[in-house]
Amino acid sequence: MVSTYLTFDLVNRDILKSLKQISGQTTVANDTKYYQDNIGKVKTVDEFLDNYRLYSYAMTAHGLDEMIYAKAFMKQVLESDLGDENSFANRLTDDRYKNFAASFNFASSASDTAVAQSGGQMDELFETYDQTIAAQEEQIEDDTRYFKVMLSETGNIKNVDEFLRNERLRNYLFTAYGIDGRYYNYTAIRGVLVSDPNDPASYYNTAYGGNLDQYNAAKTEDTELTERLSLNGTVPQLQNSITLGQEKKADLESQIAAKQAELDNGGDAAVLQPQINDLQTQLTATNNLLQEDQNKLTTQQTRLDELNARLVPVDQTAQRRAELAEIINGTKADAAYLGVMKALAEDFNFNADGTVPVGGAVTEDKLEAIIAGFFNKQTRVTHAEAMFNQQLFEEKIATATNVTDITSDPRLLKYIKVAFNLDKATVVKSTIEQILTSDLDDPNSYANKFGANNPQYLELAKAFNFNTDGTVAAGDAQTTLQSSRTRDYYMSRWDDKQESDYEKAVRFYKLDLAAVKSLNDFLSSDAQTSYEFALTAVGIDPSSVSKLTVKNALKSDLSDPNSYIYKLKDERFLTLARLFNFSKDGEVTAPVLAQSNSAITNVAKDYILRQTRFLEGDELEAKKKKAQEEAKYYTDTIQRIDSRDELLADRKLLDILLISKGIDPATITNDVLNKAFNSDLSDPNSFVNSQPDKRLAQIVGTFNFDAKGDVDRSTAGRAQNGGEVAATQSLYVRQLLETQQGEENAGVRLALYFQRMADTITDPYVILGDEALMEFFRITFSLPSEIGNMEVDQQAKLIEKKLDLKDLADPEKLEKLVKRFTIMYDIENDTSATASAASILGGGSGGISADTLWALSQIRMG
Repeated sequence: MVSTYLTFDLVNRDILKSLKQISGQTTVANDTKYYQDNIGKVKTVDEFLDNYRLYSYAMTAHGLDEMIYAKAFMKQVLESDLGDENSFANRLTDDRYKNFAASFNFASSASDTAVAQSGGQMDELFETYDQTIAAQEEQIEDDTRYFKVMLSETGNIKNVDEFLRNERLRNYLFTAYGIDGRYYNYTAIRGVLVSDPNDPASYYNTAYGGNLDQYNAAKTEDTELTERLSLNGTVPQLQNSITLGQEKKADLESQIAAKQAELDNGGDAAVLQPQINDLQTQLTATNNLLQEDQNKLTTQQTRLDELNARLVPVDQTAQRRAELAEIINGTKADAAYLGVMKALAEDFNFNADGTVPVGGAVTEDKLEAIIAGFFNKQTRVTHAEAMFNQQLFEEKIATATNVTDITSDPRLLKYIKVAFNLDKATVVKSTIEQILTSDLDDPNSYANKFGANNPQYLELAKAFNFNTDGTVAAGDAQTTLQSSRTRDYYMSRWDDKQESDYEKAVRFYKLDLAAVKSLNDFLSSDAQTSYEFALTAVGIDPSSVSKLTVKNALKSDLSDPNSYIYKLKDERFLTLARLFNFSKDGEVTAPVLAQSNSAITNVAKDYILRQTRFLEGDELEAKKKKAQEEAKYYTDTIQRIDSRDELLADRKLLDILLISKGIDPATITNDVLNKAFNSDLSDPNSFVNSQPDKRLAQIVGTFNFDAKGDVDRSTAGRAQNGGEVAATQSLYVRQLLETQQGEENAGVRLALYFQRMADTITDPYVILGDEALMEFFRITFSLPSEIGNMEVDQQAKLIEKKLDLKDLADPEKLEKLVKRFTIMYDIENDTSATASAASILGGGSGGISADTLWALSQIRMG
């Protein structure tokens, strides 16, 4: 009989060749092909268990062939939530069951529940929103700087055609003026820009000016006719009021004269004088009302006379308004466009031939107004706009001579309100004016009266120097210190409200999405706010796309290159679709992740275990805390990975993954990882399958990427992801190699088994819990079989004394240990020893092995 040492060396020296020989065997090849072709058709755990060929193949791959008969038991294993420490599989001491459950998607964990959006997807949406907003803000700032430089410096733009053909400048202009760039008329825009609005023959006046003037004149005349109708009613009312007032005045004067005469003739002063005083008070009030009515009558009569002098006779009012309505209604739909054309003609100074005049295409004030118009069209205040507001305020405050110079400009009024934390609906223009004109030395001034409960009022009043009548000398509205403080306040608060609104939007979105049970729910008016938030997050303007387009995109099969979403040729829709879980029928589905939830849980647990094994005391606690934080990073981040490239770009994520499998990240380069993850696991000759260390293939096998490197969403609802299928096939061939070698020499099987399992040994109790590993240990160190009668803790101490478990992570030391075993096995080997080893490894005559009985008895309770 060939020695165990030589046989093992022959097999292990070229393990890839040995595995290839096994996989090439007819029965193995047929079983493997059957598994590959049919496991994807399985949808439920019962279907899987009822298909003996599939079920037995997977059980054999995980070294559980002795438990094939125990379907009820294995069903509980497969349905275990590995994220729950008390789940059935986690309570079993034998990790083979946990690993078996992790390789399938039958677990009923909360994270596998059908939802419109998972927690990871939602977090990614919020991150995408932040990135989109940041990118938009940066673009707005760059575009504003570019537009300002190109228009303010003479020579940058030489003529109107150069201006309009510059897409970046044109888009900025169109946004500022509200022009839809998809449908604009180049000739019309050009003609207006080179028009002199004061020239009746200019393009603007001949194409648009007449219609706009007629429209505006008709609106003005109609307004005046309406006003005259009102005055024709109020003037007689005032005249009647004055007549009645005069009558009341005469009566009061008569009563006062009579009472005074009675008093003068010796009447009782104690009675008469109060009566006279009361009548005098009434007379004064009547005179005041008469004066008010008289003033109103004078004003309204003057206005009525003015209107009568130039409007049609009163009896023709109805007819004239009907004529005006026809003019107004005929132009109403085009009025806004006509107004834009007028603004372009008035704001730009291009010469009639299109060239730029010496003074530039626009004045400095007009350029400022255009930029302000651009900012007005944005849905949020950007840093660029904040800087613009600051500069505008400091320019205006330097020349202000009255408080209204600031408060009459909505942008400057907003600047003050934001700077002093007064940006709320209850603080209106008049509130700001009263604060700014308060005399802080007067305890009854507005700021002092209301400042006790509103300290911002006093802070605002102290920041300006307006007189109580609102005036101020030019340049004195603020000192340099006051201006600097106002600037600091504004720049620290300009986006406070937006941040608060964003936090509210996020809270609302989370609540809203929880109620979404179908695609129709998401597209309904009830979820409109969240719908718009999601589209904005990926850079899609909700008003620019129909809900039908969004619906078809979200229903698309991302694994099908011919699906609707790819015909849109817009990456934003792909990003949106990856953030949601809707089926082709519009129903919510379970999220499809790069790794199954079970695999993610195992990586996190294994990482913590490997980072803390062999440690004690404070060092253990410190390392454990750090490992838990890094494991959380993994579990949070991996759920947001949508492609192979994203995974490969995160080295921290990959290092955690490698360490969880016992691989030193320093030994694996980015190039190796790239080649490994781009390998075809089903090809035995692929790069990853050609590596001596099979752990790398096992890692790749836990991922669910398609040939293009995207998460394979076609696997939704399947029993196994593509990577796990390949990993199962690899494990199956390895198990058969060990089994077939064991038929010739049980020692070789024990050696191969220990070599494969060494990486999972974290403490002596792992060895004690596996009879095959314990037999390897016993033989290696020439220990008697009676050591099994010792107390467990004593056995553990013996293992620690004989074997430094840290050495198992060193390939060279592991190789020496296995070689020592093969030699010691041959020394000890005889017929009974061989039979014993075969029995331990499941080669006995049927029934439940001792290992299995022991594992079943060790289910953790409680």
